[in-house]
Amino acid sequence: MEPLNNDLSQMKAKKLFTLFILHAFLTLQAQIPFVKERNHINLTEWLFAKGVHYNAQKINFNTSDWQKVSVPHTYSMDAINAMGYFQGEAWYRTQVSIPKSMANERVFIRFEAVGKEAQVYVNEKNIGEHKGGYAAFCYEITDFITPNTPVNIAVKVSNAPNFKMIPVDDNLFNHYGGMYRSVQIFSTPKTNISPTFYASSGVFVAQKEIKKEAATIEIRTHLSTQSATNSKINSKINYKIVDAKNQIVAQKEQILPPFKKDSLVTTLFEIKNPILWNGRKNPHLYTVQISLEANNKTDQIHQTFGLKTFEVTAEKGTQLNHQDYRLYGVAMHQEWKQTGPALSAEQHHKDMAIIDEIGATALRLSHYQHADLTYQLADEKGILVWTEIPFVHDYSGREQENAKMQLTELILQNYNHPSIFTWGLWNEVRAYNSKSEACVQLTEELNKLAHQLDPTRPTASASDRGIEGFMENITNLQAWNKYYGWYYGKYEDLGKWLDESHSKYPTIPLGISEYGAGGNIANQNNSIQDKPFGQNFPEMDQSLCHEISWKIIKDRPFVWSSFVWNIFDFSVAGWNRGGITNLNHKGLVTYDRTTKKDAFYFYKTNWSKEAVLYIAERRNTIRKETETTVKVYTNQPTATLWLNGKKIATQKLTSDINIIEFKNIKLAKGNNHIELKAGKLTDDVNWMLD
Repeated sequence: MEPLNNDLSQMKAKKLFTLFILHAFLTLQAQIPFVKERNHINLTEWLFAKGVHYNAQKINFNTSDWQKVSVPHTYSMDAINAMGYFQGEAWYRTQVSIPKSMANERVFIRFEAVGKEAQVYVNEKNIGEHKGGYAAFCYEITDFITPNTPVNIAVKVSNAPNFKMIPVDDNLFNHYGGMYRSVQIFSTPKTNISPTFYASSGVFVAQKEIKKEAATIEIRTHLSTQSATNSKINSKINYKIVDAKNQIVAQKEQILPPFKKDSLVTTLFEIKNPILWNGRKNPHLYTVQISLEANNKTDQIHQTFGLKTFEVTAEKGTQLNHQDYRLYGVAMHQEWKQTGPALSAEQHHKDMAIIDEIGATALRLSHYQHADLTYQLADEKGILVWTEIPFVHDYSGREQENAKMQLTELILQNYNHPSIFTWGLWNEVRAYNSKSEACVQLTEELNKLAHQLDPTRPTASASDRGIEGFMENITNLQAWNKYYGWYYGKYEDLGKWLDESHSKYPTIPLGISEYGAGGNIANQNNSIQDKPFGQNFPEMDQSLCHEISWKIIKDRPFVWSSFVWNIFDFSVAGWNRGGITNLNHKGLVTYDRTTKKDAFYFYKTNWSKEAVLYIAERRNTIRKETETTVKVYTNQPTATLWLNGKKIATQKLTSDINIIEFKNIKLAKGNNHIELKAGKLTDDVNWMLD
């Protein structure tokens, strides 16, 4: 009887597991709004195998030794944990039953990103190939499936080097492999708002004119049909635009003439007394609901958008909605120590909450298209975004078509996000000889393409060379990566460079696309500095870099943008610097997100409206000298120091970068308790005098 009971138990457990997985498929929320609004399934449970597997797309292929994984997933964690990493082919397989609710509908599969190449098979049929590790792609699979019948999906992926794709090398960041963003199957009626137009929403909201009394917008809607009767029956689109309070500001019904296959519908709207998307001051979002009715079926999606004006001048810097608006913030790579690039929605929310907390007005998404949720959160928080394609550092001269495709995907998939103020075309790509070099010609072509796809936004690029050059100033906006005091010169030299450049080139707007210094929270001896390639990157030296650099930038309003490199430590496989291998230590927050470094609180004190009181150099817990300085970051008018329970002094804030220093504080031998008070705020540390 025991084997029978075990068999029954296993059958019940298997049934319960199947029900659980199906429930998870049907209830998990997709991150992409226009997918979430449709009948969809999240494909989270997969079988995985690394390496070359011939005919792994075959239904009867033996996967008994394959690993069970959950998507988002990467197979490149060795890039973080070891020197070097696997770069090559791998496979994912799953089986899913298409529900009856998708019968008589068109069915699609959408990948938000796969690193870096993907070949997709459905029931052994090769349905498409995508090259590029950061953009979404979507295929229709209606003809390859039968509802209520198991569907076998196999995906061959590769993160191997490919000189016909950007980026062509991984000198600056890891090229992770895997299905590291979400995957969904979803369905629509036979006539739909096209989800396969470069995997975009199919809806594009373009600003035509913005005045105080009214704004004119153009909504372009891409339609698709497989209905044999659509050529005989008129369809119609209903548009409804609401503001942030869900009040209707415009609506229209449009009767469509008969059409076959694909069609583009363009409609103009006027929004009276528009509320502008105004950064952190008021990130006001409108929402347009588009309902397409055809053959008694309705396909409906929503798209949020915002209205703004944006301009940059060499003298005044940035203006948002015709008002001066300083762009200062951070750059960000999208990866965690715990998961690599395979981030959950919770991790995305936490990252954006940290950027919001520091008070940044701008965010540079380096060096590739990020997850759609990142742009959504930037829209909501009012953080202006520089987003870019991975045309980085080096080039092969054979990546032209792929670079154009990745730029097209970046723009069309993110067109409606009001937070995006510029499309970035390259970072640290160098032309040494002439304007006829392949990288220059490609940049000119990319710049032209960007303006064709989106005439409303400027292009930008980030240079580590001089003000003038073969690559420089092709894009509308130019910024420079400057590491004075880290790779060359002194921290103070940034001010000299800005002033001399502004004087010599008065018509060129100057931006700082990167600046910063490494800082390891385990390195607290400032007398040992091995920058930029050694093993000791003291945290207090990183803080000094940012104190000096921010003072320089703050006092020069003509600097149209500035971005700290980087908000988070991130992995670069093969690096051996700063006491931790495979890591770029320039982040203001540690790679695992557990510790905000001193420099983070320096910027929070200067950028955020939140009250801040923070004792710097707090991790330098073993002191050798009897007399010490207690450095405090605060935006409060006064702060009071207490030592071992005794009030020592009160000081007023006179620094324009929010630093108070209590000098010549005499420590007692052994443990010392230092406490700071400012109004209702307190902070304290314990330092040992050795």
